[in-house]
Order: sequence, then structure tokens, then C-alpha cells
Amino acid sequence: MDRWVHYLFVVMLLLPFSGQGQNMTVDQSGQRKSPMWLVQNVLIGPNLAAFSPINAIGLPKTQASSVQLGTFNINNSAFGLDSGIVMVTTDAYDVVPGQSGSYSNSTLPASANLATVLNTIGSSSSAQHDRVGIEFSFVSPGDSVKFDYIFASKEYTSYTCSPFNDVFGFFLIGQGINGAAMWNSNGTPNIDTVNLAVIPGTTTPVAVNTINQGFPSGSYPASNCLTANANYVANSFYYNSNSGGTSIVNMEGYTDRFTAKAAVSCGVLYTIKMMICDVSDGALNSSVFIGAKSFELPVISLNSSYNSGNSFADSVVVEGCNPSYLVVNRAGAIYDTMDIAFNYYGNAIAAVDYQTLPSSITLLPGVTSDSIPIYAIDDGVAEGLDTIRIVMQPVTTACADYPPQIVEYLIRDHVLPTSTAGLLTGNDTISCPGDVVQLLGSYSNGEGGTQAWWVTDTLSGPTITVMPTSTTTYRYYVKDECMQYPLYDSITIVVLPYDSIVTQSDTAWICPGASTTLLAQARRGNAPMVYRWLGTQTQDSVLVVSPSTSTWFHYEVTDACGFIAVDSMWVGVAPTPIASFSYLPFPGNPLKVGFSNHSSDTTSVSWDFGDGNQSALVNAENSYPRPGAYVVTLSIADSMGCSDALTLTLDLKMDHYVYVANAFTPNGDVVNDRIGVQATGIVGIRWTIYNRWGLEVYQSDDLNATWDGTYAGEALPEGVYSYRLWIALPYDRYEERQGSIRLFR
Repeated sequence: MDRWVHYLFVVMLLLPFSGQGQNMTVDQSGQRKSPMWLVQNVLIGPNLAAFSPINAIGLPKTQASSVQLGTFNINNSAFGLDSGIVMVTTDAYDVVPGQSGSYSNSTLPASANLATVLNTIGSSSSAQHDRVGIEFSFVSPGDSVKFDYIFASKEYTSYTCSPFNDVFGFFLIGQGINGAAMWNSNGTPNIDTVNLAVIPGTTTPVAVNTINQGFPSGSYPASNCLTANANYVANSFYYNSNSGGTSIVNMEGYTDRFTAKAAVSCGVLYTIKMMICDVSDGALNSSVFIGAKSFELPVISLNSSYNSGNSFADSVVVEGCNPSYLVVNRAGAIYDTMDIAFNYYGNAIAAVDYQTLPSSITLLPGVTSDSIPIYAIDDGVAEGLDTIRIVMQPVTTACADYPPQIVEYLIRDHVLPTSTAGLLTGNDTISCPGDVVQLLGSYSNGEGGTQAWWVTDTLSGPTITVMPTSTTTYRYYVKDECMQYPLYDSITIVVLPYDSIVTQSDTAWICPGASTTLLAQARRGNAPMVYRWLGTQTQDSVLVVSPSTSTWFHYEVTDACGFIAVDSMWVGVAPTPIASFSYLPFPGNPLKVGFSNHSSDTTSVSWDFGDGNQSALVNAENSYPRPGAYVVTLSIADSMGCSDALTLTLDLKMDHYVYVANAFTPNGDVVNDRIGVQATGIVGIRWTIYNRWGLEVYQSDDLNATWDGTYAGEALPEGVYSYRLWIALPYDRYEERQGSIRLFR
């Protein structure tokens, strides 16, 4: 190789690698491969001191630079860290997408600390390759230590749940770690070694088989992951897939940002070993990223929350809203009683613009945080921004001094909501009680979630339908989440005076078959009136009816307001009078006839005898001038004027006369005890009487014979008996007559 080409190649290796356009860059220039330089210049925060550990002969350990170390920067927020130290089981720049490391070293002696981790996760292989580490000591300036890290590996896509994993750990060595005893019972120091690279809230080491996608890759069984971490499926939410390693980092997957932390004792010397290596072979490298300046002195932090619990987000304190808070957190000296004092400045006036704030707070042992509520008073005065400047005074503990800090809060006016109540449909003055009016409410402004409602119906929304029966005022309320009492606007619906409908009932009587006219009447209300006879199709105040029986007729009246009044009228149907009469010619004078009135009502009687004669008597007689057929009509009327009539035809003859009474009373009182045939102008007769069953009970050919109402010597019962009469007339003429006789006892 040409020596200039060789020189150029060497220079390129020494220069920091920067992949243009990549998310990740790695720098190994200068001392960026030196473990102690990386600790002192990249890892630790201000006011801390780190130094090389002391070896067995009391001299500082020497840690050689390694191509497996470097600094990283990343401009992708999806990754949990933006800069720091990277430790890789090959060349450090192997973490850059598109690069491939080639470093391999299997000659280093195995680390007992890493072997302990392998045993804990159930690895079947303990062969360690390509180990790299950083080791440093420090005297604790507080009661805790912490730093941030992310673990990444190329083993995720093919060796998840395999019987071996690459391994790493952060091993803190010293007295009193996490509350352990400082001294043994024999008076010697109690030195512990604690791995800080564990899953949050557990003692399970972070590894491929403990934090992954929640299922095996390749053909490995899930049992290996379950052995390493029984909760590995649930812990998969800590894992970020990066299949192919083509974006962010050249690894198949990586964890969320974790914080390695431990409780320590103030003023005590500790050593920490950070190590990572391949296991079984040098293939499929792994890496760990450690956050820049994350190994830091415990601090008191002041944080602000604004209008806590309100739905809106703001960076100022709003008058009248939920309190804002100054939140005080301490990350160190948590077992000390810490008094933190505050001074207040600014143009905001205590007890006028905000409720008076305390001069100090006290954090008791074990309490890591407290807060000061800041209530801005809603004074209803429009003014500019007010300022509260809160100055935390310096705090001194046995281990550290905490410098003063300043937090500033701005206070602004409460923007009140406004409401408007108005009409959507209808008028604000109505003439009919119960008219439908739709109201519309609206509001604007307000802080955060704003509620508005009609006082009569809180669930109606901005519109409400009302039907007032009297003049009524409706209020539309509005209240934002910072208000105790709502504001409102109102609208009044005026209802004009109204008199209810008055109807009039009536009663009418008619004769059967007659008709009458009904008139529905109403007054008051609001005109025009609409009449409707119920049960009919008639919509008029007049109804002509002709009921067959007495009936109620119901009607309703609707006025212009839609109010309805219901009333009824009674139409009575009078009983029907029945005309009935009988007649009987006088014996010896067939032309004189007596008429007997049997009608149901004889209030008004009128006879028309068919010969021009008339009579108003109840029972009447009439003498006819000559024999012949006469049409006799009886007309009657009751007190209601209801009438009936019956017409019969009389056939009066003078050549012979035959008469049979239609009733007799054979009761032994000598009056009408017997019945016979009275006749003149005839030659002979045959008279036969039958009972109701057609049985012959009497027969005689003797014109002078009479019947006493017996048969075979036994008195017959009351009832109607029929007879047949054969009359022999002169000159061989015959005539037959039939009739009935009523027997009374």
C-alpha cells in the first residue's frame, strides 16, 4: 500500500465518525475513548468529583483507552437520550446505522460481577467476549446517586429467549447501599456490591431475555425468558423494536430510558463498575448508552403547575380558578429535616391579588416533595398582568449546599362568560295561554369548560320549548369552571288576559220518527270558535237529529287558542201512542154502531165514521143512513203531540142480521153468564165453538140455544175460543162466519 494512502486511512480512523444525515453520531477523537476522561467530562454533573479507583497497593488504577468507547449524539426525539457515553461490544461506531464493528477480544479474564448477572438470568453460557468497562470512585455528596441509560442489542430479532444473552451491569460497591448496615458485627466495614441495571421496581437485571417484545424470536422456547423474568410479557412495554437497525441506532431493538439509582450514605467512598460484554461468542453485538451529565448531585427542583384541575392549559395563574402550585421536590438528603424558606416579590399584592403564601415549608425525613398553592383572587377589576416572583433561599445540609432559585408567576384577569336569552320561534307576547314559544340561549367566552342551561330545563341544551299559561320570565344561566355562582340573561314572555270558554246545554223532546235542530252555544274564549259534534262528521254549531231512542248529543268547542270546552244536549223520544178501537152494531138496528176506544192514550181523540160524521168523544156512537161499506178512522194524540191512527172498514147489511158477542162472564152472577147467536132474517144456523187447541167444546143448531162455558159438565178456563157459524138464508142461500169469544171468570 502506498504510504500516503496508508497515512490517510489511519487519519480517517482517528477522526470522529459522523454519518451525514444519520440520527446517530459517534465521536472517538482525542480522549473520547478514555474511561476516566469520559467520566469526568461527560458523565458527572457539576459539583461532583470522580477519580480513579485505588488498586491493591494503594495507587490509582490505570484504565486504557478503548475503541469500544466513545461519545454519542442523536437528533431523534424517539430515542430516550440525546447525548452521552456509549459502550459497545465491538467498535463504538457500530451503533451508527449502516456501520459494522470488527473489534473482537476473547482473551480478557471473565468478570465475576457479570457472571453473577448471567447466573441470575439463567444463561447456559458464561463465556465472556469483547468486554469493555469504565470504573471510577466518588465520595457521596448526598444520600442517593442516579444516572440514565438505554440498553440496545442486535440479538433481539433472532436470539430472544435463547439460552444465553449478552450481558451488562452497573455494579455499585461500598457501605450502606440501599439502607444496608455500614458495619459488620465484628467492626469491619460491610462492603456490598449492587447491580443498578435492573428493571424499574425489581431486582431483575436488564437483558435481552428480560426486556423484549414479549415473545421469542427464532426457534427458542418462551421458557428461557420466563426463567429470566416471569413478567417478561408484561414488561414488553419497556421495549422499542428497531428491526434491521436502519433508523436511529444500528441495533435490532432497545429499551426505554431507565434510571440506575441507589440510596447511599453521605460522605462515604463508593466505586462503580460499568461493564458490558458478548456471551458465548463475539457475534451480534450489544451496547449501552449512558446519559450525559446524568450522574449528578441530588438537587432541589422547583416546578410549576398552573390552574391545577382546570381543563384548560395556560402558563399563567387565572383569577378565581383552581390554584396553581409551586411544587418542591428534593432528590437528596431525604432523611434529613429540610427547612426551605421563600421570599416574595413583584407587583401582585398579597391578600389583594392572591392569598397570602407561607414563608417556608418543611420536608420531614422520608418526605421528598411538598407544594405551595397559589390562589389568585378574582377581584372583578380589569387590569394588566400581575407578577409574583418567588425566591427560594439557599439550603444547607450536612452533605451539600443547594443554591437559591427563582420562579415567577403571572396573574391575569378571569375572562367571564356572557349569556344571551332570546327567541327562536314565536313572540314575546302571546294571546293564548299555553302557546308554544321556542327560546334560544347562547354564550361566549369563559375559562375552560363552560356550562349553560335554562333554569326550567337543565338538560334541554341551548333551545327550550315553553308554553306559559301566565306571564313568565325565563333565565339562561352560564358558568365556567372557575366560577362559584353563575351569570344569566333573561327573557319575559307576556301572556295577555284570557277568559275561558263557557258553553250552554239544552233539552229537547220529540215524537218517534220526528227530527229536531240542536244549536251549540259558546261564549268568551278567543274567536273564532270551531264547533264539532262528537261521533259525527258535522263541524257546525247546528245539528239536525232524528234519534230512535232518547239520546245525549255531545259537542266540543275549540277557540282560536286551541282550548276545548265539551258540553251535551239531551233529546228525549216520547213513547209512541197506539190507536185501537172495536165496534158493535146495536141489536135490532144494524145501522147504528157503537165504537169502544182501546187506545193507549186518549188525551186527544178524533173519530171519522166514514159517512161525514165525526166525534171527539173517547167512546162514540154513529147511525149510518144506509147499509154499505164505511171506512172508520180513529186518530189520537198525546200531550207531546205524538199521534197515531187506526182505520177499519164496516160492512153494514140490512137483509139479515147475525150478531155474536165477543165476550161473556159465566161466573154465576146472572150477568152475561151465557152467550148465544142473535139473528134476524135467517132460516137456520149451525154454531160450533173450539178451544185454543182446536177441540170442539160446543155445538148447536138451535137459534135460541146459548152456551154456558162448560164442556162435558166441567167449567172451561178463561181464554179465547174460536167459533164457526153457518147461516141458512132464505132462498137456499148460505153464509159462513168465523170469530172469537173471550171467556172471563
